[in-house]
Amino acid sequence: MCAVNPIMYQYQADKLPQIQQDYEEVKSSVDKENKLPSVFDVIPTFRRIENVPDKIENSDFVPASGLVALAVLNAPEDWRDMKSAYSQIKSKLTNKTFTPSYDYKIAQHPFSFFRGTLLHKFVNPKTSPCPKLAKWLLKNDTTLWNTKIGQMVIKKFNIDENRIKTNIKNITHTKTKPSYIIAKNFVTKSTFGELTARAMTRTTKIGTAVLGGLEAAHLVKEISDGEDAIKSTAKSAINIVSSIAGIGYGGAIGAKYFGPVGSLVGMGLGAIAGNKVAKLLD
Repeated sequence: MCAVNPIMYQYQADKLPQIQQDYEEVKSSVDKENKLPSVFDVIPTFRRIENVPDKIENSDFVPASGLVALAVLNAPEDWRDMKSAYSQIKSKLTNKTFTPSYDYKIAQHPFSFFRGTLLHKFVNPKTSPCPKLAKWLLKNDTTLWNTKIGQMVIKKFNIDENRIKTNIKNITHTKTKPSYIIAKNFVTKSTFGELTARAMTRTTKIGTAVLGGLEAAHLVKEISDGEDAIKSTAKSAINIVSSIAGIGYGGAIGAKYFGPVGSLVGMGLGAIAGNKVAKLLD
C-alpha cells in the first residue's frame, strides 16, 4: 500500500496544469446562463435522472426508463461514493485523519459497470445463479483504456503504467480469498495525455454502450417524428461524446487534486460543461 498524505490537495490557480486551465475556460465560456452547480449536480443518482422529466414530457419513454434503471442500479455505489466524500470533508473540518483507498494524486483505479451495484453478486461467478453469463460479463466489464483507442493514446503520449495497490474490493473478493483492485499510475511528459488516460480508465465500455443505446433510441424517435436524419444523428453523436468526455475529464481532474470530493464535484461540473458544449455545437 502506498503512503497517503491525509491532507487534502491544495493548488493555486496560477500553477494549474494547462489542461485544467483549458477545462475551466471552456466551462466558463459555454455557460451562457451562468448556471451555478447545485447539490443535485454533484449527487450521481440525481444527475443520472436530471433529464428524465423532459424526456417523459416529450414522450421519449425508452431513454427515460433506461436512465431511471441506471440510477436504481448504481444507487448503492453512488451512496458509497458520497459517504467517502463526506468522510473526507468531515476529516478536514475535525482535523482527523482521512485515509483514502489509495493516493488519488498519483493514480487512478479502473471503474466498473457492475462493481458495487445491485448486480454485483450476479456478476460474481461464485454467487451468481448463471455462472457462465457472470464470467462473460465480468470479462467484458472493462474500461475504454482497455481498447484499441487506449493503445493509440499510449503510443501518442508515450505513456508507461505502474501498478498501485488499493483497498477497493474486487467483485470476486471474499474473506478467504481476498481480491483488491489495482490502480494505475500513468507516467508521461504530457499532462493532457495523463488526464486522458485517467478519464478513459474511469469510463466503462459497457456504460458507454448503454448510454449509446439510449441515445440511439432517442434518435429513432426524433427521426420518426419527422426530424432530419443527418442532423439528428450528428446531434446525438455530439451529445454522447461531449457527455462522456465531460464527465470523464471532469472526474479525472477533480479526483487527482481533491480525492473523493473532487471526483463527485468534477463529474458534476463535467456533465454541465459537456451539455453546454453540445448545445453550442447543435
